Amino acid sequence: MSAPTAAAPSRALAPYEDAPDPGPLLALNFGFARARVLGTALELGVFTGLVRGPRGARGLAGELGCDPDGLRALLAALEELGLVAGGDGSGEDSWALTDASRAYLVEGGRGYLGEHFADVLAEWDQWTGLTELVRTGGHGGGELGAPENRDLFPGMFAGIFPVGVRTAFRVVRELALPEAGRVLDFASGAGEWGIALAAADPEARVVAHDAPELLGVARERAAEFGVAERFRFVPADFTRDYAGDLPKAPFPGGCFDTVVLAHLSRFAGPDATERLVQECARLLRPGGTLLMVDVMRQEPGRPALHRPMIALSLLVNTEAGGVQEESVYRAVMEKYGVTAKESVTPGLITVLTGERR
Repeated sequence: MSAPTAAAPSRALAPYEDAPDPGPLLALNFGFARARVLGTALELGVFTGLVRGPRGARGLAGELGCDPDGLRALLAALEELGLVAGGDGSGEDSWALTDASRAYLVEGGRGYLGEHFADVLAEWDQWTGLTELVRTGGHGGGELGAPENRDLFPGMFAGIFPVGVRTAFRVVRELALPEAGRVLDFASGAGEWGIALAAADPEARVVAHDAPELLGVARERAAEFGVAERFRFVPADFTRDYAGDLPKAPFPGGCFDTVVLAHLSRFAGPDATERLVQECARLLRPGGTLLMVDVMRQEPGRPALHRPMIALSLLVNTEAGGVQEESVYRAVMEKYGVTAKESVTPGLITVLTGERR
């Protein structure tokens, strides 16, 4: 009688022992807390407070106006995330920046991404509507996707410069484009594409065109790269009229050799993208080059990277945005007199070139 009774717990335990490790699921479910830890540290200025060297939690708390015990708990979590180092759990602990946090999380640094992270974290409440969207269809709406609201999100559209500028320089070198000449960076953000084209062509003259707040960032970045004297900064009016159409850019037709349309289409959606491409085609001279830069859906078998999550974010946070296939962009370009040509996909983004007929 005792043997069968002893075997019963082992039989009951077996399915639990044989099941896959649940650790990744538990970590995924706790991901929201990690994002909030980073956001809180940025809001409090923790990384900037550590830039001068290792600090104890009590001294840093006094400088930042925090409770020492609360800050010590936050620092311990940041250490687990690899964003600070040190901390032995004693009252005399000492904390220091890691290489990643020093490069990207210190306010005022060239590589600072804090404003971008803040704009992403501000989507927090919008994501609570995902369940209903999946049930009923449609988009979550919000202000993010509308071109006329770009100046409300400087962290989203200009704060990603430290990442984007590396890609822009790499792509411009890789494509070996003809001389850039007169360049329009249509929705310039922080100006990385205009800067890269100006660096590749010493004779290039660039017009950065975007919301005024974003142009201020582009002006600073152009000066950082020593090309500001070849830039002109023209504020954009992206306000739609009663029919939903965007106004024409304040330039005559055919006055640019190169036009860049970067990271606007996926937020604005297919209808607005068509009108934007039509406007870019109007501004290009015959034989001029259009560069379309965006996150585009990849063919089956190619790495998706973060594209599915980006597509879901656009569903949640915009009125019409989405991640489209490259073929969709090619068709729109052809419709408005631009022959689609070479494309490259350096990681997450695709850069599609076209020639104005």
